[in-house]
Amino acid sequence: MALHRDISINTLCLAPAPFDEQVSTIARLGAPGISPGHEQIGETGVGACARLIRDAGLTVATVTHRAFAFETSEAAAAARERLLATIAMAGEVGSRNVIMTTGGRGTLRWAEAAERFAEAVAPCAEAARAAGIVIGIEPTSHLYADVSIAHRLADTVAIARRAGIGVMMDLFACWFDADIDEAIAAAAPLSPLVQASDYVYGDRGLPCRAVPGDGAIPWDRLVGQIVAAGFSGWFDLEVIGPRLQAEGQEAGLRRAAARMGQWLEAAGRPA
Repeated sequence: MALHRDISINTLCLAPAPFDEQVSTIARLGAPGISPGHEQIGETGVGACARLIRDAGLTVATVTHRAFAFETSEAAAAARERLLATIAMAGEVGSRNVIMTTGGRGTLRWAEAAERFAEAVAPCAEAARAAGIVIGIEPTSHLYADVSIAHRLADTVAIARRAGIGVMMDLFACWFDADIDEAIAAAAPLSPLVQASDYVYGDRGLPCRAVPGDGAIPWDRLVGQIVAAGFSGWFDLEVIGPRLQAEGQEAGLRRAAARMGQWLEAAGRPA
């Protein structure tokens, strides 16, 4: 059964397996989009990945790059080299987006870190624009402060604007922000992708993501709000952790996609 045309599935949802098996799983689920990691692409080979994805009838929603690094000039130089390689990979597999975290601040104050990140990533941002690719940073839990300075969505927007890049709205990390409504309105024009999962009250250990609709995040309201703010990109399922595997990844992802599809249609995004 085909899923809503705006839904993609991140390979992080799936149990470890060769990339061709993960592609087959996502295609079998009926998702139009897939979001692989740059490590998978590198291990499998760019050409082989592109063929597997094309032959399965899938579109790459984004490529996951993980963390940039900017605390020292040496770290920033190495980070630029890695990110430029991922931008090239993304273009070859047909993705128009790359998602990553900023890298940690070390001993820097937040404002200093934001400015240094913007300066460090600038050559990559220019290269991405020239290739027609959006680099997007995502908000992350404060428990990942070693790989990010962006935790609140409003702060993520501020950093992205300073750096001339995009925002990937992972609301798992920030749905509880006091200014989330205003932040969504600010992020929507900068964002090609929303990552969807849920949080169940009482979960304490990461990763602890749940199927959207199973927890506390008000996705039924937020989807309409995001669409109304002008967002027109992918809703990428990133349900990771023991809840999904206990249910069975295919059964859980089908439920997740069905719910997201219903909310998208209710928001005026036809299937």
